[in-house]
Amino acid sequence: RAIKKFQAHPVLAQQSVRENGQTGRNFIEVIQDAAWAVFQENYQEGYGADGDHLKSLHDIKGALDAGVSMATLDLSEKINHEALQEPKELIEQKFKEEIDEGDSKVIFHLFLGKEFVFKGPDGQFSIQFDEESVKRNTLLFCKALDFTEEVYEWIRFRRGNQSSIDFEISIDETPFPTSPENHFFFALELSHRGVHIQSLAPRFIGEFQKGIDYRGDRDDFRRQFYQHVLIAQDYGNYKISIHSGSDKFSIFSDMGRLSKGFLHLKTAGTSWLEALRLIALGNPSLFREMYSFALSRFNEASKLYHVKADLNRIPNLEELSDEELPALLNQEDSRQLLHITYGYLLNEKDKAGKHLFKDKLTHTLMQYEEDYWSMLETHIEKHLSSLGVKNR
Repeated sequence: RAIKKFQAHPVLAQQSVRENGQTGRNFIEVIQDAAWAVFQENYQEGYGADGDHLKSLHDIKGALDAGVSMATLDLSEKINHEALQEPKELIEQKFKEEIDEGDSKVIFHLFLGKEFVFKGPDGQFSIQFDEESVKRNTLLFCKALDFTEEVYEWIRFRRGNQSSIDFEISIDETPFPTSPENHFFFALELSHRGVHIQSLAPRFIGEFQKGIDYRGDRDDFRRQFYQHVLIAQDYGNYKISIHSGSDKFSIFSDMGRLSKGFLHLKTAGTSWLEALRLIALGNPSLFREMYSFALSRFNEASKLYHVKADLNRIPNLEELSDEELPALLNQEDSRQLLHITYGYLLNEKDKAGKHLFKDKLTHTLMQYEEDYWSMLETHIEKHLSSLGVKNR
């Protein structure tokens, strides 16, 4: 309903392997559920289906077999994070031991002794590598690049040609931000290997936590985001992808303007949080039960997601009236609590094997279906308009 009003192309079916594990679904069911909603709303403009955060050929095969039109390759387990921190002497040793002499000559030819200049309407910048930075970036990305090339060729073999699927690379789940130098090194290496991607998700400076606004210096973010955009524009003309992008309202206008609308924003858990807001409004007793259970599972859930919610800042549920419950969805700590415990809430069963919350939640959503759609529509519209997406 929201997307009909804007000049944007939606990816309506999107789940990761981890999320499917949490919800008890698979890629086929995710695509079927999205298709049902498309038919229900008579939406005819086309949409995508993304197998998100795929880490192995087994994961990719499962997503492709289900019929996804997009695959997001998560390289977090293939990136050697230590390469940016280890002593120079150790980097020298590892480079000699792990990188073939012929490959090292090609890499030095590509990067050493050159200045790469990037120009755009908001200014320009340049990147230069010395020998140490070339070696560090090589060790940082060598396994990730090899795996990306393997997956790319495998998809081409399976699909006849790679252009039949949007290929996104995710390097955002790392313990450090992706510098423009890191991004450029990775992008030029991909280009040299003949690997063509449609989007890339770096890890940005600042914090992109689940379900809340951006935390960090907006000027620093704006400057570096612009550099990422120019690199993507000049070395593959691919989109910059923003993961955990929901509710980052303070920087949406910068993203939309600097990318000229050529980006991919991934929202995370937005429909779930709006569903819980509806539960708080329509079935407060159920909301209280779910909220208390979420508190008991927070420590487990926080190991799976990057959040900094402080439970000490959350209001005491017993001191709140029913009318005050929906406001918990606006408070950052309680919002993150409910965001990351979705799997526990949906899967919890009693001793008889009956779901404790899922069936009641579904019944309430069906009872207030139009209210739920309206709330979600408003929230997604706010994202699109904040990004500066034009109306149809």
